[in-house]
Amino acid sequence: MYLHSHLLSTLVLFIAAQSLGKTWVPSHCRSPIGAVCNFVCDCGDCSDEAQCGFHGASTIPSMSIPFSCSFEQDPCGWQDISTSGYSWLRDRAGAVLDGPGPRSDHTHGTDLGWYMAVGTHNGKEASTATLRSPVMREAAPTCELRLWYHTASRDVAELRLELTHGVETLTLWQSSGPWGPGWQELAVNTGRVQGDFKVSRVVFQAGHNGEGLGTDLDPKDPSSLQVTFSATRNATHRGAVALDDVEFRDCGLPRPQASCPLGQHHCQNKACVEPHQLCDGEDNCGDRSDEDPLICSHHMATDFETGLGPWNQLEGWTRNHSAGSMVSPAWPHRDHSRNSAYGFFLVSVAKPGTTAVLFSPEFQASVPYNCSLTFYYYLHGSEASRFQLFLQAQGLNTPPDPVLLRSHHGELGTAWVRDRVDIQSAQPFRILLAGETGPGGIVGLDDLIMSNYCKLVPDVSTVQSCSGSEALALCPQTSMKLPLEACEPGHLSCGELCVPPEQLCDFQQQCAEGEDEHKCGTTDFESASAGGWEDMSIGRLQWQRIAAQNRKLARDADRDVPGHFLSLQKAWGQLRSEARARTPALGPSGPRCELHMAYRFHSHPQGFLALVVVENGFRELVWQAPSSSSSSSKGWTVEKVLLGARHRPFQLEFVGLVDLEGPGQQWAEVDNVTMRDCNPTVTTESDREVSCNFERDSCSWHTGHLTDAHWHRVKSRGSEYDHTTGQGFLMFLDPMDPPARGQGALLLTRPQVPLVPKECLSFWYHLYGPQIGTLRLAMKKDGEEDTLLWSRSGTHGNRWHQAWVTLHHQLEASTKYQLLFEGLRDGYRGTMALDDMAVRPGPCWAPKSCSFEDSDCGFSPGGLGLWKRQSNASGQAPWGPWTDHTTETAQGHYMVVDTSPNLLPKGHVASLTSEEHQPLTQPACLTFWYHLSLHNPGTLRVHLEESTRRQELSISAHGGFAWRLGSVNVQAGQTWRVVFEAVAAGVEHSYMALDDLLLQDGPCAQPGSCDFESGLCGWSHLAWPSLGAYSWDWSRGATPSRYPKPTVDHTLGTEAGHFAFFDTSVLGPGGQKAWLRSEPLPATTASCLHFWYFMGFPEHFYKGELRVLLSSAQGQLAVWAQGGHLRHQWVQVQIEVSNPEEFQIVFEATLGGQPALGPIALDDVEYLAGRHCQQPLPSQGERAPVSVPIAVGGALLFFMFLVLLGLGGRHWLQKQRCPFQRSTDAATSGFDNILFNADQVTLPESITSSS
Repeated sequence: MYLHSHLLSTLVLFIAAQSLGKTWVPSHCRSPIGAVCNFVCDCGDCSDEAQCGFHGASTIPSMSIPFSCSFEQDPCGWQDISTSGYSWLRDRAGAVLDGPGPRSDHTHGTDLGWYMAVGTHNGKEASTATLRSPVMREAAPTCELRLWYHTASRDVAELRLELTHGVETLTLWQSSGPWGPGWQELAVNTGRVQGDFKVSRVVFQAGHNGEGLGTDLDPKDPSSLQVTFSATRNATHRGAVALDDVEFRDCGLPRPQASCPLGQHHCQNKACVEPHQLCDGEDNCGDRSDEDPLICSHHMATDFETGLGPWNQLEGWTRNHSAGSMVSPAWPHRDHSRNSAYGFFLVSVAKPGTTAVLFSPEFQASVPYNCSLTFYYYLHGSEASRFQLFLQAQGLNTPPDPVLLRSHHGELGTAWVRDRVDIQSAQPFRILLAGETGPGGIVGLDDLIMSNYCKLVPDVSTVQSCSGSEALALCPQTSMKLPLEACEPGHLSCGELCVPPEQLCDFQQQCAEGEDEHKCGTTDFESASAGGWEDMSIGRLQWQRIAAQNRKLARDADRDVPGHFLSLQKAWGQLRSEARARTPALGPSGPRCELHMAYRFHSHPQGFLALVVVENGFRELVWQAPSSSSSSSKGWTVEKVLLGARHRPFQLEFVGLVDLEGPGQQWAEVDNVTMRDCNPTVTTESDREVSCNFERDSCSWHTGHLTDAHWHRVKSRGSEYDHTTGQGFLMFLDPMDPPARGQGALLLTRPQVPLVPKECLSFWYHLYGPQIGTLRLAMKKDGEEDTLLWSRSGTHGNRWHQAWVTLHHQLEASTKYQLLFEGLRDGYRGTMALDDMAVRPGPCWAPKSCSFEDSDCGFSPGGLGLWKRQSNASGQAPWGPWTDHTTETAQGHYMVVDTSPNLLPKGHVASLTSEEHQPLTQPACLTFWYHLSLHNPGTLRVHLEESTRRQELSISAHGGFAWRLGSVNVQAGQTWRVVFEAVAAGVEHSYMALDDLLLQDGPCAQPGSCDFESGLCGWSHLAWPSLGAYSWDWSRGATPSRYPKPTVDHTLGTEAGHFAFFDTSVLGPGGQKAWLRSEPLPATTASCLHFWYFMGFPEHFYKGELRVLLSSAQGQLAVWAQGGHLRHQWVQVQIEVSNPEEFQIVFEATLGGQPALGPIALDDVEYLAGRHCQQPLPSQGERAPVSVPIAVGGALLFFMFLVLLGLGGRHWLQKQRCPFQRSTDAATSGFDNILFNADQVTLPESITSSS
């Protein structure tokens, strides 16, 4: 009774917490409600920060570890509050078949990871999908929200992120696109938020602004806060949007402490803050005591809420606020002082190319004390916008030119960025703030705070204007007046040349002294120009050019004497964002373009040093220093990074993050940056080499840069072996190494000039793994869509295959083409490889395999051309199968002929003829899949043409709903063709279809049989998404493999023999089984299935299971199953099967429990139609034949025995009053220390700790 009452009280507490809309806190840590979801772990296990829109329980966050949610376990408290069918749900790519959402999550980059997604909705009326965070509390001024989103540009009209605090809703970010492919990162600063708030992500139709959604905020608590993300869906589209990896960084306020470290300020609430955070316009303590008027009374602060204060403007600045004043998409949505849309700020309204100037009153000389100015600026919407701060000396007869103290430019996002300038001037001075607005950009200013050492010049009642004779002395000269013969603005003058902007930093020297290429990334940092590298940081770190003697133990990378280099240093920004240093616009570059550099890097695990390419608004990580970098205080590490061929403009960016205030020394430094071989017009002989074995280099082939997945030229090792020698080089792609998020990897040639109308490209490819994706080849021409030439999907076994494609050219002087291999990341377990490419004049032989997915493979329809290549993707195909055989989807292609009498009268013939096949050196088997309509279409005849035509096969059976396998033995010492003839029966609505032609060595196998020496015969290993999209594979024991498999086959008993196998370790959450299916077999009353199987599981872990199913239109019937009790040997099985209708035999690899590392293999499968199984002679490793009725009856008897045993045991235990307590000393030796509990296997601690 005590247990029941305890559960009841717990349930009541849980329901009460849910009804109040608050986060439920586990009873073992009763934090005050105000301390829940406040970004501070008040409980030892951080349970007070669970289900807060993030999780803090797995790794207790510190100042450097963000509170985050990856949605892998649950939605982290995010709730869908949609009122229509357009709503949010937790989803993963592997659970949706061919949906418009992402193919992989962002956390893991696979189809097994989870994210939040908007369920697709085809409604035509306005609909809103809203995802809202739980109530959060007390965000610090440094709080930053980062997330990754995925959308299709045509599906969504607008994305919006909003924060609800009290009665006000702030727009943190909004965008109308266009959005790039794949996952995109968003980072926004929330600003200081007192009390509760919420974040929401909303998706709604165009024109809907989300009004009336409501919140859970307490109207009596003005400190409540929520956040909202919105995406506007076009009414005619499905509006697919996904969200992943939400992070809240540096959002917690400082904890109370009894005493502060030396030099820090003790707040009234006992928190500790740095001295420079006093009177900086931000509530860093959490109770605003660091902004107490008593402390800050001698500071001169201007927040523009009531005017300009002591500041004066010359022109171009206007005082405004956000509410109702959004004149541009880049306009600030809130001010800095109040973090409100109703707060005021200054914004530049000067036209592009002109300067808005704001100047201070005159201050006294600031020697010996520093006069400091703290200010907040805003740069958003244009890379060309610039903010500058000048010092203008006063009181001299001839005023000097203003001195530039600060310069910021570019796109810095929607945050108000803090900066501070310390001024030591022997003369009275003014401060000039200048803003230049780029096209579409906004420059803003707020909270100008002069420190207490800034003293006004007394009795200055008037302020000088920027006109008359003193204009040049007072106003900053942001652009020099050029003589009449000088170049246009933006052009570089060198000698008699005027170099236009698009030719600057294009790696092609225009000026005699190379001035046009001087500030383009190459530098040793000895010059103050730093090679054009400019700091773009907005946080507490910045890149600075410093001298070696200013850093202990540092030495210039080029020599031992002191020199300059680029180093991460402290900055005045309030955010913990990484520091960025960026080049001017570069390019175009050639495919061999490399960046060489020296670097030193030492940091804790959260730090990093990386090189990023910024191109068309998207960022590509091209290099990152190892986390345990070998570079240390002892010296520099030299590195080179392939940048490759890129379009103009692109920029390079060094990105770094270290904790300079943390324990121990940390640093990130760069020197001797050199751009090499980047001129795109310089070509070598190898640039024209399409034929390549990759032994010397990659010839004309180079990697593309539209994605973060890349092909790599690697040397053979382990399971990665080349085709040329088995020990040489190859082009290799692992979709998960390194972790990537892009759609695929590109490998393409330099532009080539065709020499003949037709060329044959041959190559060897390797597609291997239980869930490998798609490899395809296309031809690329400028101004035209890519032409798909060839593709293969899924595993093709652990061996190299040859393929060839005929290239068709137009011989024109201006015509150039590129060949492009693309490895798609639509599979995540396996590898792709390419080797031994060769081009020769003339057309290719007919291909050995043809799926009709890319083309008609050179088949020519005779006569009236009635054979057509088609798919049923639209569902409107007038005739033909609903799905193809290759993909078993409506999107797949096949060849079909309409045999209705109006097109093909009775007895008439429609032929389909292949290209020429090369002569055969040994007998081969040509297999194909055919589909005949329900209405009798007539006869399908197969002919071989060598010197004469001879008929090899005739099929006239009635059709059905299934694809069936046909096969023809081929012997041809000369060139030959295959001809398919459809002889019509004169029946309406009839057709014949063909798909998946394959020519393999060796004779054809009998239906349902295979020794796997030449392939899988007619057995299909197509990965079914409903089963987890995993495939059986094919290999031999001697071939290196990353997946476990038998060392010998059964047929030959050697390493050279082949078998089918499946690695069960891949099974789990993404899929529980994989199928190997026979061709359709006719109904039978008694037939025998004979096969050999192998299981290679570790001792006691026979969790993998092999089952045999009979699959027909009535469903599946399991006729045999076996776990891995007999391991590491080939075991024989015979099964008598019977089925009253057409059926398929299915070998199913599945799990009997927890995943275990080990293979299941098959060999020598033989189906004896119409024959009973013969009792084999008993021998080791063999099993007796299994009859289906006997097996079923035995299973029922065993089940009844278990039930009776369970009832008897329960009766005995009740009599003994067993308390169900297990003694730790009573271990049962018969189970070898493995404890069985329900359906799970649990290892004792002594075993797991020693493994």
